[in-house]
Amino acid sequence: MWLKSTRTKGSQGEQIARRYLRKKGFKVLEMNFHARFAEIDIIALDKKTLVFIEVKSAQSERFGNPLGWIPAWKQNKIIRASQLYLNKKGLHGKPLRFDVVAINPDKRINHIQDAFRPRGEFFV
Repeated sequence: MWLKSTRTKGSQGEQIARRYLRKKGFKVLEMNFHARFAEIDIIALDKKTLVFIEVKSAQSERFGNPLGWIPAWKQNKIIRASQLYLNKKGLHGKPLRFDVVAINPDKRINHIQDAFRPRGEFFV
């Protein structure tokens, strides 16, 4: 049996998430924004709100719900990468949030808006 690489599975999940978000009226600005220490899967606009989106997809239920795969340390890396993006694009003061799009093995989508928030001071 041929096993798909993690990157291939991730790319397929991101494609599903991107189509879902566009149907919901989001404008996708960037895919796979890389910072030295983290990657943001999708950056999009939901009306006037800038949204940083982590995509999680599962091929089986074996490892539990994909939403549980984003521990605090990973959230902090995504938040730090978002600060870099905001500085790079000059988007200071723009409303923003952090969402998670989880794709289950049967391709059902669970979109959690405002899934996590920066703790303490958030400087850009």
